[in-house]
Amino acid sequence: MIEEQQVMSRRERLRAQTLQEIEDASFAIIDADGAHALSIAALARSMAMSAPATYRYFPSRDALLTHLINRSYQQLAAAMAEAVQGNRRTPRARVRLLVAAYRDWALRHRHRYGMLFGQRTGGLPDDADGQTPLDPAMALLVDLLTAVPDHPAADASSGDRTLDTQLRTWARVQQRPDTPPRAARTAIVIWTRVHGIVSLELTGIFDGQAVEVQRLIDLEVDDAVRLLYPAPQAGPSVGL
Repeated sequence: MIEEQQVMSRRERLRAQTLQEIEDASFAIIDADGAHALSIAALARSMAMSAPATYRYFPSRDALLTHLINRSYQQLAAAMAEAVQGNRRTPRARVRLLVAAYRDWALRHRHRYGMLFGQRTGGLPDDADGQTPLDPAMALLVDLLTAVPDHPAADASSGDRTLDTQLRTWARVQQRPDTPPRAARTAIVIWTRVHGIVSLELTGIFDGQAVEVQRLIDLEVDDAVRLLYPAPQAGPSVGL
């Protein structure tokens, strides 16, 4: 019995090692030429394996891509979490670090980023196991925003009652049910602004332009955070 358990343990280790090698080889192909270049045949050639042997680990190209999409989401979220872990700066400063890590990962893994957020064609699955992209990182962003000093009360409105209801539902999905609607709106606005700028940067739109992209992103983040602190409306003028 002990020998049998040891054999199975060894088989499991070998399988895990092969799965990691498949993942690494697949990402190497994607990083070089994009997700469209990945096929079971191309993967098998790069690993000196037969295609039938590869199918023992992933039954189809779509199954492999689903795995790689999930892993990429995890890697991006982990990079963002690592950027702020143990950091004692203010919550505002850590929001900047969080989005800077997002941009840095995208620039280092351009094709993976495109695989996650670009139009999925050529057999790419429409949904990665029902996972909402960047749920852990978005929850971390919400936590940082609600930790900003003098954040609004729990019933702070986004300015639209219908949107408030939708934002509370969104916050529950992020497992942050006590998030004020205005803070949830700010988190979404930050993500969309950063994603938009980074996506344009990856197309080369800022190449040769006198624009510091990270400075632009930081200012956009600062503007979004000010959604949490609407400027008080001026009172009625006093007679001169």
